[in-house]
Amino acid sequence: MTQESVILCEGYHDRAFWDGWLRFLKCSVPQAPSKAVSTKIIKDPWGRTVSGGQFGYHSSTGNFVRVIPCGGEGFIPAALRTRLAGRTTQAVRHLVVNYDADADARTEPDARAGVESVHNSVKEILKDVDPAFTTSPEGDYLLDGGNTVVSVLVWWAPDAQAAGLPWKHTLERLVCASLNATFPGRAQAVEQWLQSRPATGPAGPKEYIWSNMAGWAAEKGCEAFFSALWSDPQVVTELQSRLVKTGAWRIAEHVAA
Repeated sequence: MTQESVILCEGYHDRAFWDGWLRFLKCSVPQAPSKAVSTKIIKDPWGRTVSGGQFGYHSSTGNFVRVIPCGGEGFIPAALRTRLAGRTTQAVRHLVVNYDADADARTEPDARAGVESVHNSVKEILKDVDPAFTTSPEGDYLLDGGNTVVSVLVWWAPDAQAAGLPWKHTLERLVCASLNATFPGRAQAVEQWLQSRPATGPAGPKEYIWSNMAGWAAEKGCEAFFSALWSDPQVVTELQSRLVKTGAWRIAEHVAA
């Protein structure tokens, strides 16, 4: 029987990164209905159109994976409550809650406070939904006697603060760290460019990541840039190394299975 996994992420760039990652993990995009006006229109296994900014995939074993960009971190809790409330009529196999850690890498290289904060906020919601939920040895949350798995996946990079890296733990920092390790020399070039800008404040995560996009992949544009990271084996090696260390790789592999 086909089951559904759901990824709740902050925005479209997270969705684009997930798109490349899931395809790398052998997920496939469902074929559009033959009478669809647009080839981008797809339906899930239950006949519902995948829309509203959502992306849909078939996992390697035939389960359905839905990626939902929530329009910002502030909207994820409501989306989590809504999807968990709906599990009585549409079961969910695995629900992933995906945030940036947003911790300061200069003082917190392991992003501990940011990660703990996300876990605590998710657990407060789960207490309302299923007070009897338990925690697996891997740190996932098990609802309904284990029939529904909820995982917290937080973007952060375990790299020491250095040139070419934004100080805030975000998806952008994770990607910048992987690119800097793959292409020595980029980090200093980006840092020098950002420091040379006249009449502007300190650079944030967006300035760093878009400097990499504009400097070496401008033809792709912003969203495709994130997806295309997964087509370069050297970059994938660096991404995987970091995602394994943060525990994210294990969760994605389960979703994609």
